Amino acid sequence: MDAISNFEEFDKYNTYYGNDLGAIIDGDITRFKVWSPCSYCVFINIYADGEGQNLVETLPMRRIENGVWYIEFARSLDGYFYTYTYEYDMKRFEGTDVYAKACGINGKRSAVVDLGTTNPDGWEEHKRPKLNSHTDAIIYEAHVRDFSIDPSSGVSEQNRGKFLAFTEKKTTCGSSATCLSHLKALGVTHVQLLPIFDFCTVDEAHPEKREYNWGYDPLNYNCPEGSYSTNPYDPKCRIRELKQLIMALHEAGIGVVMDVVYNHTYFTEKSAFHLAQPYYYHRTKMGRFTNGSGCGNETASDHKMMQKFILDSVLYWAREYKLDGFRFDLMGLIDIDTVNLIRDKLNELDPSILMYGEGWTGGESALNATKLSYKFNSYSFGRVGLFNDNLRDAVKGSTFDTANKGYVSGNFYETTIVKRGLVGSVPHHDIDGYMEACWAFEPTQAINYVEAHDNLTLWDKLSICGAEFSDAERVAMDKLSAALVMFSQGIPFLQLGQDFLRSKPRPNVPADAKLNERYEWDSYNSPDFTNSIKWQQKDENKAVFNYYRALIRFRKAHPLFRLSSKQEIDQRISFPDSGDLNIIIERLEGEGEALYLVVNPYTEKRTTHIGVSYRIIFDEKGREQEEILSGEVTVPPLCAIVLRQV
Repeated sequence: MDAISNFEEFDKYNTYYGNDLGAIIDGDITRFKVWSPCSYCVFINIYADGEGQNLVETLPMRRIENGVWYIEFARSLDGYFYTYTYEYDMKRFEGTDVYAKACGINGKRSAVVDLGTTNPDGWEEHKRPKLNSHTDAIIYEAHVRDFSIDPSSGVSEQNRGKFLAFTEKKTTCGSSATCLSHLKALGVTHVQLLPIFDFCTVDEAHPEKREYNWGYDPLNYNCPEGSYSTNPYDPKCRIRELKQLIMALHEAGIGVVMDVVYNHTYFTEKSAFHLAQPYYYHRTKMGRFTNGSGCGNETASDHKMMQKFILDSVLYWAREYKLDGFRFDLMGLIDIDTVNLIRDKLNELDPSILMYGEGWTGGESALNATKLSYKFNSYSFGRVGLFNDNLRDAVKGSTFDTANKGYVSGNFYETTIVKRGLVGSVPHHDIDGYMEACWAFEPTQAINYVEAHDNLTLWDKLSICGAEFSDAERVAMDKLSAALVMFSQGIPFLQLGQDFLRSKPRPNVPADAKLNERYEWDSYNSPDFTNSIKWQQKDENKAVFNYYRALIRFRKAHPLFRLSSKQEIDQRISFPDSGDLNIIIERLEGEGEALYLVVNPYTEKRTTHIGVSYRIIFDEKGREQEEILSGEVTVPPLCAIVLRQV
C-alpha cells in the first residue's frame, strides 16, 4: 500500500473522536473497535492463550464511521486473547491492538481483561499524595530491575527485579535501609520509573537468560511489562502487581512518575500501528520513514489519530493507575500542539500531575523545528518541564566529553551558567551573558540534574575528569554538585544510587584499560554487573547519603528555594559581590528573613565578605550551627553553605 500523500486531508475525513477504541467489557457484552480506514476488511482472531496453536474463532468485523471496524460478542471474553487481521491489496497481516490494555507473554497477543478484577485491596479508596506546587517535587529516577535484583537489596528472592520489590518493607543491607525503606528515609517526593510499559527486547518467558534493557523499545504502550511481574503469562498479574507498587509508594507519601516513549516504536513496518494503517502513524519523507529518534523511525504526533492515541494513552495511565507524573523521552519529537493538549487534559484531571521531558531529539525530524517541543521553543509550552542540560554540563563538565571539567572540578568559565541554574534558568536582573542558559518560561519548567540513567554517573564522570584529585576531594565535588541542584530554583532530579556514589563498571575490563574504558556511559542493555544497585555501597558511603538526605530536608523546610514564578525570583533573589568571580553569593529574601547561599568551588577554604551578622544553618555536613558571626564568612573547600541573617 502506498504512503498517504496529504495527511491533513486524510485526517479531515477519517479522524475518529470516540473514546471506545480497543476491547471493552460491558457486563455480559464485549465490544471491539479498531481504526483501520484503508483496510478492505478486518477480522478479529480470538485465542484461548497468549501463545501457541489455540485459535478459538476468526470473525469478520463491520465497518462503521470514520474508518472504525466493530464487532460485539454477547458474552464476557474476560481472560481471552485476540489479534486483528487486516487485508490490503489481497494480502493479510495479523497484529496486536494498539489500544490493548493487557497482553500475553512477550506481548504477542492482546488480552481482554475486566480491569475491575485487577485492583488490589484498598486500591479504589487510596489517593495520590498531595503536591501543592510542582517546585515542591524532588524526583528520584529508578529502573525496576536495578532497584532490587542484587541480593544486597534484602528483597525476597521471588520479588527481586520485580514490581513487588517496591512493596516489601523494612529491607536492609548491613546497617542501611534499602529499597522502599531507603526511599522513605531519603525523603524524595516522587519516584520516576524507567519504562514500565510492555517493551520488546527482554524475553519474558525465559528469565534465566537474565536479559536486560532500559525499556526504550516500545511494544504495547498501554500494557505493563511482563518481565517485572511474577507471572508474565497472566495478563492480570502484571497489572495488579504494578498497581501494588504504586499503592505502596503512595502509602509511603511518594508519587510515581512514568517514563513514556511515544516518540518512536521498536518495530516499523511490523509494528501494530503500521499494520493497522500503513504509513500513517510514523513520519515519512518522500514515502520513506524518517529517523528523528535515532531508533529507526519517529511517530507522527501531528497526525490526528496519533495525537489522539498519545493523549488517550496518557490519560488511561493517569486514571487507571493513579500516576502522579509523566516523563517524555525525546519530547522534542512531539509537536507543540500535542504537548499543550496533554497538559490541558492533565490539568482537568489533576493539576498537580507532573509533566516534563527531554527537549531534544535523537536525529533530524521530518517536521519543521518551529513546531516541535525543543528546549529552544520552551516559551510555547511553558507549563511543561524540560531537563536542564545547561546546568548539568556546567556543574560536572560536558556529558559527551569525559575529560571535560565543570564548575565543581575547576572549570570556572561555567560560573555564570551555574548562576543561571540557581535562578531556575529564567531571566534575572543580576546575571548577564550566556543567554542560551536562560531558556525557561517559569522555574517550574527547569528539571535540574547532574545525573540520570543516560551517560556516565556523576561519580564515574568525576573519577575520569578529576583523576588528579584525591578521593576526598572528588567526594566533596559530588556533594557540591548535589547541593547546586538542590539549591537551584525549579525541580531537582536525582538518579537512584547517586546519593551513595553509584558507579557503572564495565565487566571484564583488562587490568591495563584506560580510566574512561572502565565505566559504562550507555548501559541500556548492559548486565546486572553494571546496572544493579549494590546496596552495600550505601553502608560504605553513609556520610554521602546523610548529606543528600540533609539537602532534601533543608529544601523542604525552606520555601525560598522553591519559588514558583520568575517574578518572585527576580524580586527575592540577588547576587552580592563576593570579591571573587568564582565564589557565588546568592541572597534570598522572604517573609521576615534573609538567607545567603555561599559557594566555594576551590580545593582550599576561602574567606569572603558578607556584610551582615549571620548564623550558619546548613554547613559542609548539612548541620545547623548555633554561633552568631558577622562581617566575613569562611567556607570550607568545595562546599556550599547557607547562612541566615540575624
